[in-house]
Amino acid sequence: MESKATSSVNLLVTIILLFVTSFVLANKVVESAYVPRPSEDYQVQKCASEIGETCGNSIFHYVFGAGKHVSKECCTILLNAGERCHDLLTTVTIRIEHFPEQQAKEIRRKNDKVWEFCKRRGQISN
Repeated sequence: MESKATSSVNLLVTIILLFVTSFVLANKVVESAYVPRPSEDYQVQKCASEIGETCGNSIFHYVFGAGKHVSKECCTILLNAGERCHDLLTTVTIRIEHFPEQQAKEIRRKNDKVWEFCKRRGQISN
């Protein structure tokens, strides 16, 4: 049985791949349970591609799961993508997964923690 974090990671990776694929295939329709607004869809695609799969997984595990490390390289990539991208990807995932409000607050707190640690130290290791 998959844990909620593992399920969420798999869903986010799938969504990122679907968004990028749909963008590359010239707006080919992709079915999903959540359909972002067109401007948000473009931003999610752009943010996901800027952060990339490897760093996206690392950051996602930290924010949504039990991840304990985000490398300096991934922090640099995250900072270059920008706080707006980081927040957008987290917000969309919270919306897709329908997290209860208390859990969503904790996820947002960890989202902010990743950003601040990366900004100050260049990496996270607990």
